[in-house]
Amino acid sequence: MIAIVIEFELRPGCRDGFVERLRPDALETLGDHGCLRMEVLLPQGGGDRVLLSELWRDRASIERHRAKPGHSHAWQEALIASKRVTPCDVLQG
Repeated sequence: MIAIVIEFELRPGCRDGFVERLRPDALETLGDHGCLRMEVLLPQGGGDRVLLSELWRDRASIERHRAKPGHSHAWQEALIASKRVTPCDVLQG
């Protein structure tokens, strides 16, 4: 399994609009073959950070998701100051 943790640092005042748009995208992605978990995380205390935690069965599932017609993160560009993506191998046990 592969986990992906994405940390978004948002432009001031953009958090609510960003989350409003991200949540439906995350729910839709849960329907993709091989997507086992997709969670939007809001750090306690507010602020301009949002995290996305994804769990995928394998690399092929991620690639199918990325190749899906209409898949784009372009809408995020106007709302984020920075984005950090950390792919992780999942160790069980």
